[in-house]
Amino acid sequence: MQTPAEIYLIKKVAQILRERADLARLKILNVGAGDSAIIEDGILNLLGDRFISDRVDVVNCSIKHPNVGRCFIASAESMSEIKSDEYDLAFANYVLEHVADLGMAAKEIHRILKTSGYFITSLPNTAAPEFILSRYTSTKFHQLIRGKGEGSHAHATHYAYKSVGEFVAIFENFFTTIDIRYWPNTFGYLYKFPVVRIFSRVYDRVVRYLNIKMLMGNVCIVFRK
Repeated sequence: MQTPAEIYLIKKVAQILRERADLARLKILNVGAGDSAIIEDGILNLLGDRFISDRVDVVNCSIKHPNVGRCFIASAESMSEIKSDEYDLAFANYVLEHVADLGMAAKEIHRILKTSGYFITSLPNTAAPEFILSRYTSTKFHQLIRGKGEGSHAHATHYAYKSVGEFVAIFENFFTTIDIRYWPNTFGYLYKFPVVRIFSRVYDRVVRYLNIKMLMGNVCIVFRK
């Protein structure tokens, strides 16, 4: 199940790239790509065949896809194989909570972007109850909650930021913040459990109605170089 932040990330990537009409073939970088093409497919559906997406991850992230280009094995903190000023836009979908040194990651992402390039990221709000729980439970527990299939994508987290504000402050050493959006999404983690899913949906609606951002676990942030 796609999270609200992931859906918004895809829309923002397509929107920003659509505005770059001066470029015939837009170059983007998927940071922490994994083995999924869900983001590239989403951008393709909204934007059309106007981009090429390179990918980087700590494991082999190469896939067969008409809009996927080069694939690099590297961490977000050290992408030495990638040239400076190479990309129009970079994005990371629920990746940076797994990164130990956010300052180095921000510096590297800034380096590989062209002047006025964009970085868009979805990430957990560490103040939200589900991520407070996540901080103190094992990776195996996360895999159990997600279930067979999705559970294989649950990896150890560092949570190198104590709040969304702290995360933004780290990245504002290199970027200007353009947009921050919040969504509650406990249902997205508990929808497989028949009784709990009902309460989680009600909880999300109440939090959204009252606009209690500290309880909204889904965040998407847009930065500009």
